[in-house]
Amino acid sequence: MKKIYVILLALIIFPVNAQSYNEWKLSQQESYKNYKQSYLARYSAYKQEVTKKWGDYTKLSSPHDYILYKKDFDQRVVLDYENNQIILESLDGSGLDIHKALSQLANTSVGKALATDPVLPALNGNTETDSLLQSIAGVNDIGTLIKKASIKRETIATGGSNSKSVDQIKISLPAQMVVKRAEPFFPVATEMSQKFNIDRSLILAIAQTESSFNPLAQSPIPAFGLMQIVPDSAGKDVNVQLNNKSSSPNVDTLFQPDKNIRFGAGYLHILNSRYLKNIKDDRSRLYCTIAAYNTGAGNVASVFHPQNKRSLAGAVEEINQLSPDEVYQKLITKLPYQETRTYLKKVYKAQQQYKKLELVTKPI
Repeated sequence: MKKIYVILLALIIFPVNAQSYNEWKLSQQESYKNYKQSYLARYSAYKQEVTKKWGDYTKLSSPHDYILYKKDFDQRVVLDYENNQIILESLDGSGLDIHKALSQLANTSVGKALATDPVLPALNGNTETDSLLQSIAGVNDIGTLIKKASIKRETIATGGSNSKSVDQIKISLPAQMVVKRAEPFFPVATEMSQKFNIDRSLILAIAQTESSFNPLAQSPIPAFGLMQIVPDSAGKDVNVQLNNKSSSPNVDTLFQPDKNIRFGAGYLHILNSRYLKNIKDDRSRLYCTIAAYNTGAGNVASVFHPQNKRSLAGAVEEINQLSPDEVYQKLITKLPYQETRTYLKKVYKAQQQYKKLELVTKPI
């Protein structure tokens, strides 16, 4: 049904014959395929350069970390949004200058970091003005940051087949920083909650679990932004089914936090109200929606289908015979990937946190 809907919508938008539509569709698919190959090639080439210096201790930017290397790759700064840490590391034995490193973060905007990222394609003028320091620590004043942070200096051995000695300064931020980082996105999450009838707490919990509110989040799937939107799957689904567009969103769009949350909330709406709409119990449908956001509705269906097929038609009947607790237990034990089992637990836990916050902050 979804496939038919997409084709009909495209034919409405592009009043052309079937042959020219098919040609257009193939060109769109080829364009994204070329983009993905180009991204992965840049990722691989950059990783090889880093590995020459850092060996098994190589790290590249990910959904929860943003990593900046010096030109010679002897030093790096790791912004660890998930663990609320800024980590300075050096291989060259020249020591680390904490004030110089933090000043660089304070004077580099998120938009500039995205524009000069060694793996991302050239972005068309992302205008995010918060500094890198502000994006992780909530402040741009170095003195204030140092006062409230815990700082640990040490020399570590990396281990592995080519162990290295690394000078390290670890700046640990308060544990509640992740919620502080979430606060600027409360308004758009509230707006999308009302538009799509999705709990605001779920939108925020998904964003936290996907990126820890790292505005530079990327992964080599490839997926981008706060809610880790894959352009040609969730991104295209939202464009086709909700935005009356027939193409995937571009990377610039997905690195704009408010727009990224709109795409993420839109995809949750599609999962909840279309793909999984025949699951009768709200809580059972919630659990399946969370899992499907990470692994797709087909993999969720395979857990419940009598023949383990990736078919919702046969799975929903089984789901509706189970209690919500039984659905949850089956998902966290039978989902094909351990990552998704853990993901469901993390999102559910984070959602409870945001629900409690809503109770505390709700006006009387």
